[in-house]
This record gives sequence, structure tokens and C-alpha cells, in this order.
Amino acid sequence: MQYSLIAQRYAKSVFDLALELKTEEAVKTDMELILSVCRSNRDFILLLTSPVIKTDKKGKILDALFKDKVCELTMRFLHIITRKKREKFIGKIAEEYIQLYKKFKNIITVRFESAQPISETIRQKVIKLMEDQTKGTVELIEEVKKELIGGFVLNYGGYKYDASIACQLQKLKKSAAETNLYIREI
Repeated sequence: MQYSLIAQRYAKSVFDLALELKTEEAVKTDMELILSVCRSNRDFILLLTSPVIKTDKKGKILDALFKDKVCELTMRFLHIITRKKREKFIGKIAEEYIQLYKKFKNIITVRFESAQPISETIRQKVIKLMEDQTKGTVELIEEVKKELIGGFVLNYGGYKYDASIACQLQKLKKSAAETNLYIREI
């Protein structure tokens, strides 16, 4: 079975159960915590994927890490995953759960890249524009990239709008390369 398919199925099952128990907010917070631990600690991932460390030992480590920090549903879910020997998928399951939650709540993640940090008024205008465009709640992730020189790049839902000076220079360079100055046109 594919890696992402396994994660999607487990995430869907825990999401459905969380909806039924009305704990989807708490479980989302737990999944964000688990995902941050997975992303920030390489040793934790190596521990989960190690075939040498026994499943019960991994379960005890997960208990020690998350017992007092996550809700009961999340803890039970982590126990089921370790019992089924799927602990190496924990990070991906957490990612998939967060995506399901955002889809359910109609939250659109918009990535805004610019050469300089943007002001609060521009931030609010971008959020308002994207909310009008997508008819959903916008989660704006800002990123400063000096290589853009100026302008911005907007990414959301598979769409990309590049209004950066670097992109304009690249287009100009490409069109100049296509123009042959040695051929006389009449």
C-alpha cells in the first residue's frame, strides 16, 4: 500500500471519530504538536522507523512524550498506530489530518513571498482579496525572499501568481534571447 494512501486512511478515520466526538479542534492542535516534533527532531523519526526498536518500547516513548500534552483520543490513536506497526507514518498522518481539518473548515492556505516584509495594511488587503476570491477563510503565510528583488509571488491551491521583478527580468532575458539582432526585418 502506498505511503500517502495509508496516511490518508488513518487521518480520515481519526478525523471522522473526532467529528463524532466533537473534539476536532483539540485533535488538530495535537496533530500540529506531533507534526512539529516530527519536523524538528530527526532522531524521533529515526526512532519511529527503526526496525531494531520493539513496538512496545516505541509506545512507551510516545507515552512519555505526549501523554500529558495531547487529548485522550489522540493518545489512543497513537497506541493503535504503534500496535498496527504504522508508527513511521505518524508525521504524514498528522499532516493529512491538518489538511482534512482545513478542508472541513474551508481554510485556504495562501503563501505570500516578497522581497521585504509587508505592512499590516497590505496584509489585510491580501487577506480580504483572497477571501473574496476563494469564498473561504484565509491563512496567510508570509515569507521574505531577497532574490525576488521586488514585487511578490502568491501561491494558493495549486495556483501561482508571480509579480516579482526577478520573474520580469527572466522574461525579458528570454525574449531578448529569442530576438535575433542579426536578421534584418522589413
